[in-house]
Amino acid sequence: LKQIHSSKAVVSTQSTGGPQQQLTAEQLREIQKLLMGGTPISHEAGSSQPCNKNFLEWSSVQAEIGSRNKEIHCPRCPSKICLADTATLVHCEMKMSRYKVDAPEEEVVTKFWMLTSLMAFENIGVSHLVDNIKFLSCADCEVGPIGWHDINDKTKFYIAAERVRYSGNN
Repeated sequence: LKQIHSSKAVVSTQSTGGPQQQLTAEQLREIQKLLMGGTPISHEAGSSQPCNKNFLEWSSVQAEIGSRNKEIHCPRCPSKICLADTATLVHCEMKMSRYKVDAPEEEVVTKFWMLTSLMAFENIGVSHLVDNIKFLSCADCEVGPIGWHDINDKTKFYIAAERVRYSGNN
């Protein structure tokens, strides 16, 4: 993409000698959804439909405070964030920035999976320090923030329960 504005984008293929093309509003919305963590980007082989096989959204997961997790995956790509039974569901409040295009700029998230070690993650990205907080994202596709870590407590890492998907196999 050469440039994105609220209503139009221009794709440049000048490096390959091709012409510039203007995207439609629908194409722009799809690109923004992908960049902001909307629709999963993985696809079944030979299909244009997202790969949602065996993944559950938070609304389909039966979990109470204190319960252990199912296998947790990135909300956009099939990357595995952590294995089953490695985190405990806790209630705490954290103001987190936008995660999806149609979400508010900031929201207070209250249900998190708490892991007790960075080594308990299968795959996680960590941001630069912001007021003693490091925000967590998918290390493969960089969607986030999906969680946070306060550097003053080396034993607590939080993944927002509503911002990830779950394996339906465990």
